[in-house]
Amino acid sequence: MSNDGSQPGIKNGIYWRFLGISVVGVAVLQVVAKYAVHYPIYQSLPLAELIVAYLIIPRAKERRLTNALVGVVAAFVVGVLLDFLVEKSPQLAMQQGTFMQFLELYILFPLLLGLVVAFAYLRLTEWSEKKRSALEQKRNQDRASHEPAPPVRRHSPNSRKKKKKRR
Repeated sequence: MSNDGSQPGIKNGIYWRFLGISVVGVAVLQVVAKYAVHYPIYQSLPLAELIVAYLIIPRAKERRLTNALVGVVAAFVVGVLLDFLVEKSPQLAMQQGTFMQFLELYILFPLLLGLVVAFAYLRLTEWSEKKRSALEQKRNQDRASHEPAPPVRRHSPNSRKKKKKRR
């Protein structure tokens, strides 16, 4: 069910507008965290990827895996660019001779973590939606199969008194 351009911001099932807004929003939060609380951008990169995946997966209705992976990779690329341009920690690692260690620990590991967690969260969301729809269908079948019981006729206590008086 591909979108032919009838909805703005969605092309070929990929939610470009929402992806862009969420990635840019998370990048702004990373920069604010850097300057407000002096939190390094390279340490906030895994959290940024997870937030983007958490925002995109429930809202995408088609091509969810593609949307999630594009969002995680976009957040990764923007985070690494911010790290190179704002933080300058990779340059410092190159000068100290620990660039490969920095690359493995703060660049490749967050990307791998983001992709794996996005995939796992997507599968969990799909499983949860399937279970929810199955339970809802079961409830609807139970409601349809059980016809309401005929109303029970009850006499009020006042009517007994009236019968006693009549006797």
